[in-house]
Amino acid sequence: MAAAERKRYPVRTIRLLLRVFACLPLRASRVLASGVASLTWHLKLRAARTTIQNIEHCYRELPTTEQRSLARRSLWHTACTVFELPAVWTSSYRRLQKWIRHVEGESLLTEGIQNGSVLLIVPHFGNWEFLSTYFNAITKYACMYSPRRLYELDELINQCRGRFGSEFLPVTRSGFRALVTRIREGGVVIVLPDQVPTEGQSVTSRFLGQPLKTGTLAHSLLKRGGMKALCIVAERCKGGFNIHIQDVDDAIYSADADVSVQALDHEIERMGELDPAQYQWEYKRFRGCAEIYR
Repeated sequence: MAAAERKRYPVRTIRLLLRVFACLPLRASRVLASGVASLTWHLKLRAARTTIQNIEHCYRELPTTEQRSLARRSLWHTACTVFELPAVWTSSYRRLQKWIRHVEGESLLTEGIQNGSVLLIVPHFGNWEFLSTYFNAITKYACMYSPRRLYELDELINQCRGRFGSEFLPVTRSGFRALVTRIREGGVVIVLPDQVPTEGQSVTSRFLGQPLKTGTLAHSLLKRGGMKALCIVAERCKGGFNIHIQDVDDAIYSADADVSVQALDHEIERMGELDPAQYQWEYKRFRGCAEIYR
């Protein structure tokens, strides 16, 4: 077998697995997620350890039993996202559209699009990947991402994510320039604000009262002016997802990066209040600001 074929083989396998798991009913996917989450918890895998550490750090006032309960529910929601992905990435729009149970605040988005470019802040809450299904009937969007080392896998994921016509740009200078061009053209841009930021592209902020480093990409885009910022999440519910779209505090438009980013973290907190268990606590967001990861 040629070297190139060996390199592509795992991607072909992943493509096959996506198709197989996409056939599962939503309820079956979530049942499987329950088993995986339970296993992750009992084996004390890294995801479980980091989740507990983050929740202990942010919810110190809660009794230990409630902290553990929240952590276990969080692991289930994260596992649900994984098992829902095959359908979200490959199933028909007609099937996925039925999973949209309720939409709150849609007029904010449609009015924003009519008036110019829109920055959508998408925290890692619920199933953020499912939002591409919701956007399909309303707008196309551009989003920056960190390229993966395996080109074929990177290409496959971007094909799945962009199959409804949206655009994924690499986190490079050329990618940023392309993003700015989309903004000037009145486009919609998505930012996932709560990933561990790149060194030198963050400021110290506070999340649930605890200091942490938060990326400044949203601030860099908003300070150019003319953009409407909104926060949006897909909250997991029985039979699908509730879409929540909320306006943001005006402080997010501040020219001061510290003020803008703090307002951004406040919006993430506000969305997280819908159901704290649906926030993805597996990221080491407090790395560099708190010695909690063991």
